[in-house]
Amino acid sequence: MYSAEDIFKKPQSYVFLQNETQHENNNDNQVDFFELSRQQEKDLINQRDANVLRINENRANTSNMSPFERSQYLLKNNDTQALNAHTYEQQLKSIQQARNRGVISEQDYQQQILKQNNIPLQQKDQPLKFSIP
Repeated sequence: MYSAEDIFKKPQSYVFLQNETQHENNNDNQVDFFELSRQQEKDLINQRDANVLRINENRANTSNMSPFERSQYLLKNNDTQALNAHTYEQQLKSIQQARNRGVISEQDYQQQILKQNNIPLQQKDQPLKFSIP
C-alpha cells in the first residue's frame, strides 16, 4: 500500500500500473476468423433468401385482395415493413390521382413527392403508431 505522500510523489500511471493484477489468457482455444466471416456471410445470404421468400409469399397471398384486406392481412401477420411499404405505395397513388384529376398542380405534386421521399429511413422502419380518431 502507498501512503498519501507516496501517491502524490509518483506519477499516477505508475501507481495504477503497480496495483493492477496481471491477467493472462489461459484459454487455448484457437479462433478461425476466416471461418467465422464465411459463416456470417452464409447466415446473411440465408436471411436474405428467407426475406425474399416471405415477401413473395405475402405478394402471392395478397394478390387478389383489396387494399383494406391487404393491410389487415399484413397487420395480422405482424409484417410492419410490408405494411409500411403498402402505406407508402397508397400515398403515392393518391398523390398521382390528385394530379391526374387536376386537384393539385404539377408544382404541388413535385413538392409532395419530394416530401414523401425525404422521410428518414429510421422513421420508415419504425412500427406504425395508431390513434383513435
